[in-house]
Amino acid sequence: MKERVLIIGSGPNGFGRETEGDVAAYQMASALLDRHYDVFLIDNNPYSFTASRPDIDVITADLTLDNVLATLESYNITAIVPTVGSMTAINLTANVVQSLGDQAPKLFGTSYPAMQAAQNTKYLQERLEQLNLPAVQTRLATNAGEVFDAARELDFPVVLRPIATPGPAVRLQADDADDLDQIAQDALRQSLTHQVNVDKSIRGYREIALVVMRDCRDTTLMIGGVEDLDPVGVHSADSIAITPIQTLSDPITETLRTAAFKVARGFKVEGLLEVRFAVRPEDESYVITRIVPYYDRKAALITAATGYPLVPVMTGVMLGERLDKVTLPGIYANHTALLEPTMDHIAIRFPVFAFRELEKADILTANRLDTVQKSVGATIGVGRSVEEALEKAIRAAHFNNVSFSPTVMNALTDSELIEQLIHPRDNRIFVLMEAIRRGYTVDELAELTKIDPFYFYKIEQIMTLEQSVREHPWDIETLKAAKYYGLSDGLVARLWNTVYDSVRRYRWDNNVLPTYKAFEPSAGEFPEAVAQFYSTFEDENESERLGDHTALIIGSGAFRLGDGAAASYVEATVADELKALGWQTVLVNNNPHDLLFVPQLGDKRYFEPIEISDVMNVVEIEQPSQVFVPGNRIKLIQSLRAVGLNVQVIPHEKYLPSTMAADGATSLINYFCDGQALYPVAISEQSNEQVTVSQPKKITEVSLNLPEGDFRQPGLYQSQLSPGQLVGTDLDVQLRPMPFVQVALLEKVSGYAWMRMAIRYMVGQETQQDQAHLLGLKQWQWLHHRGTLKYVDDEFIEHMHIHGSFDNGRFAIGAQLILDD
Repeated sequence: MKERVLIIGSGPNGFGRETEGDVAAYQMASALLDRHYDVFLIDNNPYSFTASRPDIDVITADLTLDNVLATLESYNITAIVPTVGSMTAINLTANVVQSLGDQAPKLFGTSYPAMQAAQNTKYLQERLEQLNLPAVQTRLATNAGEVFDAARELDFPVVLRPIATPGPAVRLQADDADDLDQIAQDALRQSLTHQVNVDKSIRGYREIALVVMRDCRDTTLMIGGVEDLDPVGVHSADSIAITPIQTLSDPITETLRTAAFKVARGFKVEGLLEVRFAVRPEDESYVITRIVPYYDRKAALITAATGYPLVPVMTGVMLGERLDKVTLPGIYANHTALLEPTMDHIAIRFPVFAFRELEKADILTANRLDTVQKSVGATIGVGRSVEEALEKAIRAAHFNNVSFSPTVMNALTDSELIEQLIHPRDNRIFVLMEAIRRGYTVDELAELTKIDPFYFYKIEQIMTLEQSVREHPWDIETLKAAKYYGLSDGLVARLWNTVYDSVRRYRWDNNVLPTYKAFEPSAGEFPEAVAQFYSTFEDENESERLGDHTALIIGSGAFRLGDGAAASYVEATVADELKALGWQTVLVNNNPHDLLFVPQLGDKRYFEPIEISDVMNVVEIEQPSQVFVPGNRIKLIQSLRAVGLNVQVIPHEKYLPSTMAADGATSLINYFCDGQALYPVAISEQSNEQVTVSQPKKITEVSLNLPEGDFRQPGLYQSQLSPGQLVGTDLDVQLRPMPFVQVALLEKVSGYAWMRMAIRYMVGQETQQDQAHLLGLKQWQWLHHRGTLKYVDDEFIEHMHIHGSFDNGRFAIGAQLILDD
């Protein structure tokens, strides 16, 4: 009998659930189909790219135990994959095993004990003790009294971790009894079983994660390691993360590697496992803090940084294939799966926050970083040195608001500076730079922050270099050093009190040009068709122009959770359709989790900041026939068109005006534009709680003259109806692009790939079927009569400590897809 495999998705995007799971699920589905498995996906994420695949069965339903059990029975599922759906899938699968016992389907990719240990630190501690491995001291509590008893036994500070949460576990730290009194009930409430682990705090330890693989014959590999800049006490997602590990000695690194293998073996994991450690700086003793039996942000970073085919390998291994026999896509050498990746570069994951956007909406939050995640996305910087990778990561984060300006840093008093050094905020890296600028020593800063001195020496190098650039304008040797360590043309221009174009021209005239290096998982040991590149300023260039019929696709950059996931969905659709039309695709983005970097979507991928200078560097080497850019990148679009490039704008409105002040929902007419005319396709309603779209019984023909500018771009647009205005009346239309959030909703509800059709019109490859479809919209029947994208605010409010109402339409976080047939 052919295996019928159910992939459990991660549900709505939120903290700890960006799009890395969708990236992995898409690749895993391809690998399973190649092996002739029947593939099913259950999810209710409106932005899921995997759910748009026509070659798998998709069940759109809330991720509850009852719905999963019903799916298992209805579709005769024989195996479950929980390893690409975050803790949501892990918790659900553990509940399935508990409910069905021996009658449960096979479990692919992890083990039941590993899932238990991921949910419960007390169980993890007990198992680690059996393996003679050090663990965090922890106690189990089921009520507030037991929580206080455990805290008194362990001594403050302590960390509360709810067991079996609906999503990622939230760690709440209490420094004293007053803190504990405030958070005990919250922690118990978050647990589905009304249980919490009370852990002894190890704040100040270095946080290290190792990603390992184990196959059915007990062959083990370390795929990579990541260290956080901040010590334990700042949520790992909110810290700058670096790979490969920089500050551990070889003996302790080898010790941790051996321990990670022992954990994988002890928990009988056949597939991927991430083991997290806390290392005491004084003596390099360690404890194991957590195991992660699924593909998460650390695995995504290592995949991006090494080029190792992590998802195809973990899929083969979970199906029982040996590491030396795993079937890989043709671009990889036969033995790539069996080789531990070797890096000759540095990759840095840089967190992105939404505090400023909330403040603009008159919502004040405590932007202090702690054990609860606050970041809403991340960027990646890759370079030959920590300095270069850090500079590129900061640039990729696209800070352009006043909070990160040197003027604000200069205005901090010494007491304010020290307070922010001890209690980090979202502008962490700039506070560290300002402290060094003021003359604080490395030892002083290491003591205040518990950050390893190594990184302060690196920041000192950046500050010294900036000062040298400022003092030596138009000096070519100084410029070479600046470019080698990652300083952008824009930063050099600011330091030289000139304009970007002048610096760029001076650099070109003096042959200071970027070269591109490949991510080679085998370190060049075997010939491979390498597809991933990053820029640096060295002699040898490893990237050549792809070809004449090339489309360059610019990504949307750092996530803002829901809105970013929707943008990722649309950009991936654009790339996939262009490949289907026969175009060679070159992709540029700066997000390690982005769907645009699914290997099947791009012939070449560049991990670069989405800034004008970086994009122009790629343009100069690739010379694309077409460039596709999201419509909100106005300056980039103008710069690309100024040099004569054929730029296709993907119509994009980040979010609609707030509806919070409205008495009811705002009614919208949605149009498709083919570049010449508008075709009304749907009616939708938007409120602060949800967006609903449905096929109207009738939309009167609307004859409109398209305005000048990018509204002539094929794509999806909206107009707003005035209160009381009827759909069939003559409309004085004020057009705006449809937000990507609503593009994804419309496609899922209608069952038609509108963005794919827009791309066909953009490149002049529309079909007779496309034309017939637009002319026959009145007769065409939607896949679903109606659909709703419903926002769930609780998680965002909890993580950001928001009091009162806020406009989630700006973020689209926690959006669930509800379909009505």
